[in-house]
Amino acid sequence: MALPVVVFLLALIALGAASAPDCKELVKPFMPEDPKQVFGKWIYVMGAGDPKQYHKALESLKSSWIDLSPTSSDQTVTLRWRDHCFNRCIVGEANATISGIATTFRKNLSDHKGHILQTCSDCLLWTDTFRNGDVTGRYILQFTRTGKIDPKHVEIFKKQVGCLNFPEDYHSYDGKTGQQLSKNLQRQSFNSHRVEILPWEMSYLSAIVFRSSLFLD
Repeated sequence: MALPVVVFLLALIALGAASAPDCKELVKPFMPEDPKQVFGKWIYVMGAGDPKQYHKALESLKSSWIDLSPTSSDQTVTLRWRDHCFNRCIVGEANATISGIATTFRKNLSDHKGHILQTCSDCLLWTDTFRNGDVTGRYILQFTRTGKIDPKHVEIFKKQVGCLNFPEDYHSYDGKTGQQLSKNLQRQSFNSHRVEILPWEMSYLSAIVFRSSLFLD
């Protein structure tokens, strides 16, 4: 009787391994059927950075949302962002260029390149690398339309973080802090709140732009 039991257990293990997505599937670039699905507003819910100083910088992010809009060029998208971090408002706007599955962006001497990853519906998951002189870093950032995310999708995000060797103690936004600031900003003009952007902030914000890599032919 021992042999049939062993065979049964091995079959279960094989079935489980077959049904669980591996890292190759979890982190492959995502191309939507309709590129327009990424236009509009996205609210940050969680993310991780590497190396340590960029990961820790996310702890200062109290709230964040981005807005993606098309331009007259199929290879360019406009990003606008509003963040509450370091006890102040960070507002900005930039363009990103799409080539194949990659999106690139240059701002404040930093060069960025990244792409979208497979994620839940009404979600946007971005990862990128950036360089500013001798300084390099990378991010993985999860956005949703509502600012909320189902726990089961959080578990998938954690696996993606692990597959890409980001810190496991990912940063998550509580969905409440800084919301009044965001509402106040929406009532006021965009340019009136433009402030100086620090190098790491630009690295973080410009990384978000590259979710526009969804605008593939």
